[in-house]
Amino acid sequence: MSPIGSIRNKLASAGVKRAEQLRAAAVRAATRNGKAHYSYEDPQEDILLMQETVSERIREGEDPAAVMGSSVFLREGAVPPFFSIFIAVREPDLKLFRATLTSVLEQTYGSFELYILDHGISDQVRDVIGWYREKRLRYLDVSDGNGPSAMYNRAAAQAEGDYILRLECGDLLTRDALFEAALAVMQTDAEILYADEDRRDARGKNFSDPWFKPDFSIDYLYAVDYMSRMLIVRRSLFLALRFREGYEEAPEYDLVLRAPKSGIHHIPRILCHVCQKGNPPAEEIECRKRALEDYFRVRNIRAAVRPSRLPGIMEIQYIPDIFSARPMVGIVGGKVLDGRHRIIGGMLDERGNLLFEGWDEAAEGPRMIAQTTRNAWSVDVRCMKIRPELQGLYEEVFGYSYEGHVMHSGDRLGALSREFCSRVREMGYTIVWNPMLKRVERS
Repeated sequence: MSPIGSIRNKLASAGVKRAEQLRAAAVRAATRNGKAHYSYEDPQEDILLMQETVSERIREGEDPAAVMGSSVFLREGAVPPFFSIFIAVREPDLKLFRATLTSVLEQTYGSFELYILDHGISDQVRDVIGWYREKRLRYLDVSDGNGPSAMYNRAAAQAEGDYILRLECGDLLTRDALFEAALAVMQTDAEILYADEDRRDARGKNFSDPWFKPDFSIDYLYAVDYMSRMLIVRRSLFLALRFREGYEEAPEYDLVLRAPKSGIHHIPRILCHVCQKGNPPAEEIECRKRALEDYFRVRNIRAAVRPSRLPGIMEIQYIPDIFSARPMVGIVGGKVLDGRHRIIGGMLDERGNLLFEGWDEAAEGPRMIAQTTRNAWSVDVRCMKIRPELQGLYEEVFGYSYEGHVMHSGDRLGALSREFCSRVREMGYTIVWNPMLKRVERS
């Protein structure tokens, strides 16, 4: 090709790329402006009253299984947990401070203690604390010059709870939050529990931006700090791991990375209205990056970590590739698109339903969920990369070699994709869905 022809091709390619960037930006703007309406509704009063009655009977020593009845599953010998809740304050907004205290003290589950960690509060704040005259309130002076990590570690060592929870001033627990957490503990004996959340406005009356989180996903955790609010940790595990100095901007994220991953449970309910505006600050993003880099270093995973263009999300580049860096990743799948950039294949749930079906490839969804790497139940063979060791199984399931597979719509690709992924998972491998991996299906 002549030099002029090469230049023309580059200009044409640049024009197509720029046009695609503009189209994607327009899609993202349209979806952000057209967010679906959301409103939070408290549980009905009769349900809250039932929870209070059950909680009181359990506190008086009755057997939880007998109180809750046969319709509610509990582990044999399940013991109702006692919670220790920490709120660190210096000179808080008194309105937000009162709101957080009230949201804890009005819980339907009453087996808890609430620690006020004082690192230099005024008499006015002390007056607010004293006004409550609540025996479950604990006061701990931590104004000794030590950092936040040492402060929380000291509080956890002194606390009496089976599980601990840290709140920020302004966060609001839903009235059933601790009851749901206690029920989950008695059902699963999990060491770490996390729940869905939304955001509160300044008045604490209107809620928005719900975050309906997935069950535990290691790859989603690498990309997003999705557990920190609200995160409940068994106190013995916390004392074994503790918050680390130097990671104060993302202490829960660093702790969960270092924790065992076998005892993590998701409570699929909105249990906390978070007092947070906008995207995570740069200091928090940098702290998460360092925590993840340290996690990879300790586990000898060769990977480069950097913030992506999407707010709050980390981008990971494995060296030389994910299969070499992580021996237990078996499959990586992406998006299958039609000629109009609509998703027609990709990540499937356990029932075989396609997630984000019909969405534009650039659409982000709540909390960037459609653009964030996560683990999948199964993925579409039309946009799939596999570990070399699985090529024999691939040929057995699909009847073609992996390298030479020419796919046709009549080949039962959906059913065979699910079968292949199921067998790969049974072998102990994980499946990763990467939204940046794409393939256009031409009609």
